[in-house]
Amino acid sequence: MRAWGPLVALLLVGAGGEAGAADAPSLAAQLGGKTLSAVAYVPRPADSGGGSLQRIMLQAYLDADGRALVRQWVAANNRYSAPARTRWSLNDDMLCIELQSAPLCAKVHIWGPRIAGVGTRPYAMLDGDLQPGNAISGAR
Repeated sequence: MRAWGPLVALLLVGAGGEAGAADAPSLAAQLGGKTLSAVAYVPRPADSGGGSLQRIMLQAYLDADGRALVRQWVAANNRYSAPARTRWSLNDDMLCIELQSAPLCAKVHIWGPRIAGVGTRPYAMLDGDLQPGNAISGAR
């Protein structure tokens, strides 16, 4: 009977872990009302030669209703572009943000303030962080 003790303890810990995961906020709740500051790598547009990746540095305030306020870093001006109103969506773990050039879509994972993800059609890689409120306009 003593041999079953450790096995029962492991099963109870595992069951508790699943219950804890079920209590975690949904991905949409973790994104809505936050500002994403990230670097993304996407295919270079065909009209600029294509064949390699371009780096996009962006900030996007993801409003809980699917609206977004997005600005991208413009290296030539050494500053962010003017914020543009766009949309964002979430399908399971696939986050899509409308950018000026094309939508950025990646399957994302969030741990703490960090977010990262990858997409395959078209290729995209995303790495960044999330902070509460709208860091673009300063509203909290």
